[in-house]
Amino acid sequence: MRKKKDKDPNVHIQKKKFDWFSFLTVLLAVLVGFEAVIGTAGIVTVNAMLKDKPTLNIEELYSQESTRIFDKDGNQISDVGQTLRENVSYDEIPESLIDAFLSIEDSRFFTHNGFDVARFAASAVRNLKSGSASQGGSTFTMQLVKLTYFFTDDGSTTANRDIEYKVQQIALAMELEKQASKKEIFELYLNKMNFGGSGNIRGVEKAAEYYFNKRVTQLNLAESALLAGIINSPYYYDPMNYLDYSTQRRNQVLDMMLRHGYITQEEHDLAKSIKVEDLLYDHSQDTASIDADPNQAYIDQVLTEAQTITGQDPLTIAMDIQTAMDPDVQNESYQICAGNVDNITYPSDNMEVGFITVNNSTGEIIAIGGGRNYTTSNSAMLLNHATSAYHNPGSCVKPFFSYALAFEYLGWATSHVVTDKPVGSSSWVFQNFDGVYHGDVTLEYAIQTSLNTPAIQALQEEISKVGMNTVEDYFQSLGFSQYSASTFDLSWAIGGNQFTTNPEEIAGATSMLYNGGKYIKPHCITSITYRSGFQDPITVSDLDDYQPKQVLSDAAAYLSAYMMNKVVNSSEYNYAQILKRDYQTFAKSGTSDYGDAGLEYGIPEGARKDKWMTCATSEYTIAAWNGFDKADANETSYFTDAWDSLNIPGKICSDLLDTIYAEGSTPADITKPDDVVEITHIKGVFPYVKTIDGMDSKYITTGYVKKGYETLADPEEASSISDLSSFTASMADDDNTVQFNWAAYPDTSKLTVASTTKDISLKDGNNVIKAATGTRMFDYSWVYGPIQYKATVSQNGNKLAEIATSSESYTQAIDNLEPETETQVCGYYGYEKLGGDGQQVCTSFTTPEAKFTLPTSGTYDEIKAWLQTNGLSVKKISEEHTDGKETVGQVTITDGSGNDVTGQKLKRSAFSSCTITVIAD
Repeated sequence: MRKKKDKDPNVHIQKKKFDWFSFLTVLLAVLVGFEAVIGTAGIVTVNAMLKDKPTLNIEELYSQESTRIFDKDGNQISDVGQTLRENVSYDEIPESLIDAFLSIEDSRFFTHNGFDVARFAASAVRNLKSGSASQGGSTFTMQLVKLTYFFTDDGSTTANRDIEYKVQQIALAMELEKQASKKEIFELYLNKMNFGGSGNIRGVEKAAEYYFNKRVTQLNLAESALLAGIINSPYYYDPMNYLDYSTQRRNQVLDMMLRHGYITQEEHDLAKSIKVEDLLYDHSQDTASIDADPNQAYIDQVLTEAQTITGQDPLTIAMDIQTAMDPDVQNESYQICAGNVDNITYPSDNMEVGFITVNNSTGEIIAIGGGRNYTTSNSAMLLNHATSAYHNPGSCVKPFFSYALAFEYLGWATSHVVTDKPVGSSSWVFQNFDGVYHGDVTLEYAIQTSLNTPAIQALQEEISKVGMNTVEDYFQSLGFSQYSASTFDLSWAIGGNQFTTNPEEIAGATSMLYNGGKYIKPHCITSITYRSGFQDPITVSDLDDYQPKQVLSDAAAYLSAYMMNKVVNSSEYNYAQILKRDYQTFAKSGTSDYGDAGLEYGIPEGARKDKWMTCATSEYTIAAWNGFDKADANETSYFTDAWDSLNIPGKICSDLLDTIYAEGSTPADITKPDDVVEITHIKGVFPYVKTIDGMDSKYITTGYVKKGYETLADPEEASSISDLSSFTASMADDDNTVQFNWAAYPDTSKLTVASTTKDISLKDGNNVIKAATGTRMFDYSWVYGPIQYKATVSQNGNKLAEIATSSESYTQAIDNLEPETETQVCGYYGYEKLGGDGQQVCTSFTTPEAKFTLPTSGTYDEIKAWLQTNGLSVKKISEEHTDGKETVGQVTITDGSGNDVTGQKLKRSAFSSCTITVIAD
């Protein structure tokens, strides 16, 4: 190693006029911040920007104190700094490492006063030209100040606020240069920097150990260049994950070292010739011999959460973090992941798990099962399968999504009946896991057996009734980070397509149902205290992001929870029966599959890749995932039937419930809100209707509904009958028959008693997309009979006849009609056994003249009396004596043409031209 150069850390700083320098500082800061202060917000003075500048305390720059994490009982579970950071002195830093950092990050460090005006200005110009902020222009001193006092948040700050921070950083950097030597600043800088790796290693000593298994004093030129390159982007330049990027960056550092004269061409070429992968330490050599920390998955989430809450890195800012971790439940979670629980075994090394336990009323996470990967390594910041691994959730979303909204907006009761039928279009048809459509089923059965199409239809109806915006707003209020309006579609109702999430998010959304519809963002941390004492402590429950938010009515939440209790107690096997206890429990399973995406890996089409179980009591919610991170052609990476039957997520939930309530305490039942009411109605009819007197009890059901939806319709009014469009009636002239003609009933199937099955095919017009037949749960014809063609016949306001037939054309003789009288006939459709009627169409006609048949025997006086009685007059009536050929008392009648019309019916008017002859002795 070459002798360390004599760099003078005590450079004389020439005093400048404040106004001119401040103006330049503001101008350059504005250029970097991409917003001209003049012209947008007026002239922002430097004094105003520096008003809230932190007070420089050099003790705060030292990384002597570490962040400590405590469980719910106040017991320390981690000292983070001792694990991921170890400080080194300037004298321990090799020359090659100093030169590497100077060349790529701050070449004038030993000559500027904390603010490199030339570099800052050049960076600003490059940023303006490129339209990006990739060139920062910060010196080591400025970066050190930033790491200690400032943070870059997620974009919620304004550009002016970012400029203000930059100006404050410059001012603090210049102050620091007056109070500390260059060596001290450089030492502090290297001990604070983020070097990526597993757990985001802080400090160059730990970085050397992690990447090369060396002390920093042992680093060679190629290793020094690699470390100097990493800090610009610790994620993308991490050689363990992105070898190509890190190699390019290492070579860029070597080029800059050559350019600045720190190394010779020969040294440059030799260092470049060494492959980065040959420099790296293989951690698989030692992880098996080191016991993993049972709390590590929880600790990792605490560190991530602390940075989100404070905007500061707990690995560089010393904090005391109080958490809600239950050590017993956390240890059991670890043992489950490690395969140390008797009834939970993993049939494949390729299979993973991730699960989380949340307090319903506070949102506090009491335990995290980060995955089996956490049990084979002592490393931190691994892939946390409970909080950071995203998978399709399947049916476990139905309770808090489409069904919760159905209780909220559609007025569904727990006794609702849904129709399981093909749903979709000619390009895609949703189906159930077994490809079978059942027809009418109770909502309870649909949930217990995880039918898909009822949930899809519920979402369709909700969007139709309240609009897409309301549905999307509700979904976003549940904390799903991967939500995107561009990918949202009906399949999200069943946790499919591009809907991906993790156990933490599922637990948060599900626990809302057991917290009266109030959502609380899941969190591990209860409070944070800064060990320096320079910042106020934070109580998480006081923060807006962690306040309970009423996203669903307490009634709809209760109804959804009520149905989840039914799942556990169902006679239909659904993996949840394992969670049945002598106290109230709730559960819902979920499954997703590969579709055809796994075929290239030898995975059967439709093979299952994810299994879920959410379970809860009134106090806690557990969300458990079990599955595969990716498809693997060399190992089984899907659930065979045998693996599926292991019910690992269900067993995880069961074991954790036993751990939580190991001391014999039992949770209370959830309380039914006042705005949930009970209704009794006809099963399978919606909107709900009252029961019919005397109807079979098998058609009657009782359930709970949100108040406001409890009104029941009258069955006679609700039994829908189509309107009659046309009707005619006429009477024949020669007899008393009436001809009735109704428009054909639109649905001819209603003209007979309905069968217990029905066509539930998916159609596009007359084109059948998916044929299916399913159960019919109720039809009014079973009580009222079929629909018939009906009519009433009236004269002078008196109903003389009622007609009922199954035919649209019908003829019937009506004997009691008055002749020559206006007759009203009203046609309608009606049920066979129901007294009411549908919409009537009325018509009228005048009955023909009356017809009479003259008696064929009688005396002269009797015939005259008959004529008088009937108001008839004739041309002539005569009495003739028999000549022995005619029968005494015989009566004959001839018409005006001399035709014998004896025994025939004659109109009244015809009698006036007739002659009657009566035979006497």
